[in-house]
Amino acid sequence: MRVQTFVGKVSMESLQQMEEHINEWLAEHNVEPKHIKQSFGYERGHQSAVQEPVIVVTVWY
Repeated sequence: MRVQTFVGKVSMESLQQMEEHINEWLAEHNVEPKHIKQSFGYERGHQSAVQEPVIVVTVWY
């Protein structure tokens, strides 16, 4: 079994972009997901000490 992880910001626009990215990845690689998990967490910005909420989607195939 293999795994692919996607990480994105938590906003409506970011979630829509993540959906498009995941759907394109699934179609491009012609994989059938066996298990999908979503988690929420926080990540520091590149040049900031402020933590931003993120969603992590993990696809096992």
